[in-house]
Amino acid sequence: MATLGAEITAVEPGMVRIEYGHGEGLLQQHGFIHAGVGTSILDSACGYAELSLAPAGADVLTAEFKVNFLRPAKGERFKATSQVLKAGKMLTVCEGELWADETSLIAKMQATMSIL
Repeated sequence: MATLGAEITAVEPGMVRIEYGHGEGLLQQHGFIHAGVGTSILDSACGYAELSLAPAGADVLTAEFKVNFLRPAKGERFKATSQVLKAGKMLTVCEGELWADETSLIAKMQATMSIL
């Protein structure tokens, strides 16, 4: 996440928030933050949300995810928030949202995380 300039700003059981700013190295050809950046941050947020509920010493891997981009990612500050929907023994389902400048919903993710 350091490469993307992102940092975890909130952690609660089953919930994580990651924030990052606008950076020239994160842009695609039209000047918006690249979709891969938002996807990576949402994936990390879902993984950390699951890890917050996992047994001590457990690791987490992404089993699958789907992202719906609702609008171009333009803004100065971005916030990805994830929430565990259903925690299981081996798989956990999470959802995440990516917001720009606190006002524009950019993307929604649903992810399944695998507990190792």
